[in-house]
Amino acid sequence: MAISVIIAAGLATFLALFLTSRPFDPMNASLNPQQVVPASPSLSPSPKPSASVTPTPNSVASPSPVVAGGETETVVIDDATIQSNIEKALAADSTAAGLDVSTLVENGQVTIVGSVQSPQLKQRVEKIIRALKGVTGVDNQLVVTTATP
Repeated sequence: MAISVIIAAGLATFLALFLTSRPFDPMNASLNPQQVVPASPSLSPSPKPSASVTPTPNSVASPSPVVAGGETETVVIDDATIQSNIEKALAADSTAAGLDVSTLVENGQVTIVGSVQSPQLKQRVEKIIRALKGVTGVDNQLVVTTATP
């Protein structure tokens, strides 16, 4: 009886996390996800905010290779792009493609939730995600489960 309650609570928690971690849809965004914010503050007055609130995509700036003249360019990678790249990378990996794994990206910080069958799979998923451009950190909350006969 107690085990079924624990399992039901775990499934409800995972379902809630899964439903709230929907990826950002750039087609419904009011701002271009690749918009570059100027480095210096503008001296012109800012317009008054509208009554409606529109979500802005979170972005992470990562340095790019050095260009001519010794200067570096900054490429802005938003959370939706990172989320999309994670999904593509996991789907492209034959071992990670069928796993029960969900991710949430916030300011480049990736949280991984779900369950895998071995510690090696847990490490492999984290390694795949850490290798992606724009990922600033990984909180690996994957649970290693063993199959019961």
